[in-house]
Amino acid sequence: MTTKRCACCGQTFLPRPQAPNQTYCSLSECQRARKRQWHHNKLQSDPDYRGNQRDAQRAWLERHPDYWRNYRDAHPEYAERNRDRQRADQSGNTHSLAKMDVCWTPSLPPGLYRITPTRRTDASNSKALVVEITPVCVDCPCKKDACKERT
Repeated sequence: MTTKRCACCGQTFLPRPQAPNQTYCSLSECQRARKRQWHHNKLQSDPDYRGNQRDAQRAWLERHPDYWRNYRDAHPEYAERNRDRQRADQSGNTHSLAKMDVCWTPSLPPGLYRITPTRRTDASNSKALVVEITPVCVDCPCKKDACKERT
């Protein structure tokens, strides 16, 4: 059996015979990365899964209504850092606020879009890729080949 290179750590490994398409090695850090990637892809591609995750988070919060209050009381440095970030957010500086998944914003309807990197350099994070998202077919949100050919 041939060795493969891990998609996370880059080390070579022997895939398990039961999983010939294995792309991550068995290190726990690499497995966590694989699961994170699966979760991210599932949130992007499966509206039912996304809804179930949202409902589960709401249900947990209903069962633990004082969690965040207790956490802030026990971790005052966290609460202060969060207040500072909120002040920065009110002044228009949103780069320091973490978002689990920016694509959860419901402003884009389903459809076919073109993502084009821009040359703007106003992103505060040098690793951030700033893109322009434009509909490929304005009149038709379908993914048919006829719409793709018009562009």
